[in-house]
Amino acid sequence: MSQRLHIWAASAAVASALVMPAALNTTAAAAPGCGSDSLSLSTGPYGAPGDNTQIHFAVILTNISAQSCTLQGYPGVDLVGPDGPTYSLPRQIGDPRPLTLAPRASASSRLTFLPTPDGWVPRTIVVTPPDATTQLETPWIPGGIAVLRQDGATHPGTYIGPLQLAD
Repeated sequence: MSQRLHIWAASAAVASALVMPAALNTTAAAAPGCGSDSLSLSTGPYGAPGDNTQIHFAVILTNISAQSCTLQGYPGVDLVGPDGPTYSLPRQIGDPRPLTLAPRASASSRLTFLPTPDGWVPRTIVVTPPDATTQLETPWIPGGIAVLRQDGATHPGTYIGPLQLAD
């Protein structure tokens, strides 16, 4: 019985010696998360289908640091109006993947909204990157397009999508 225990212990030691270095190398190579201080915020051009039912544009987070960093999930997006009211956008159902952003690389999230002829016009887009607490801001899209607010809707036509690598 003690010989079996000795062989098992020796096998376990060899196995852990073989497995541990690879696990350590993988962990050491992982890039840190992208904090708000390592990102800049911008928006892409907006477009609408021919029937103008919804308008889409990209909310873009760019790595401005000198090292690679990671993002996964959805940005928190609030549209802020002229007198302070805020519309916190719900998240589109999706399957966010982990992203590694090299320096100057970008990730984008598609913002979709329902326009309305005479409604609420946001002034600012406030974005909180995933796993961050500091917010970034950029002006609302040019043209002052009004948004149909649907704060309590169960299937809103205004929402934010998951982050993905930008083109």
